[in-house]
Amino acid sequence: MIPSALYREPALIDPAAHRHLKLGTFADFSVTKHMHAVYIAATEFPLAALDFPIVFVNTGEAPNVVMSPIVLLGLVPNENLYIEGKRWDARYIPAFIRRYPFVSANVRGTQQVGVMIDTAWSGISTTEGEPLFLEGDKPAPALERAVEFLRMFEVEAQRTRHFCQRLQDLALLRPMQVDATLPSGQHMAIDGFMTVEEDKLKALPDATVVEMHRNGMLGLLQLHLASLANMRHLVERKGRAAAAAATA
Repeated sequence: MIPSALYREPALIDPAAHRHLKLGTFADFSVTKHMHAVYIAATEFPLAALDFPIVFVNTGEAPNVVMSPIVLLGLVPNENLYIEGKRWDARYIPAFIRRYPFVSANVRGTQQVGVMIDTAWSGISTTEGEPLFLEGDKPAPALERAVEFLRMFEVEAQRTRHFCQRLQDLALLRPMQVDATLPSGQHMAIDGFMTVEEDKLKALPDATVVEMHRNGMLGLLQLHLASLANMRHLVERKGRAAAAAATA
């Protein structure tokens, strides 16, 4: 599935159609302004935890439950509180966003995975930037780098699926709701996500704890729990945004 909140006109890269395209630098992050959450891989936890609350959501289709980690960027749908104009206002940018304007997707009617590009991206040009293709329709370095980034993204996504499946097997996740009051007095209840239940984590058998310590899972879960303190910062951002909107 290609997230429509980010990719507006994705098209399968085709030399016949795109051989003249050139790519600028991805610097206008306003394309993410309607994303209130974004997927992250487990390997991103150490840096993502510095800025965002890391939680888990069900991304499966009923009746299958597939838990995935995300970072919250806003408190309501279509709201990214880490965007100021075109600027990304955080120290870390999730790989899900850094891969833009490229994305890998299953090619309809086949078993193949293709590379797509958002042709609506403002950084695409026929005159300026790095070319997508060289003479003879050979992929240019910019396209080769993008393909390699997508490959590594999928590798880490697969590892993250195993990580989340282990959390489900151990029944460590529980629904959570955050109640917040903005400086204006407005009350908000944020739910629909899950977090690790610390009491269950502490009650795990010693052998399981040792296993999770050695494979890195325990450290990742501690980062997840520590990141929840960023909920307060998210509420503060919401309050500042609401105050600015009221003034405007």
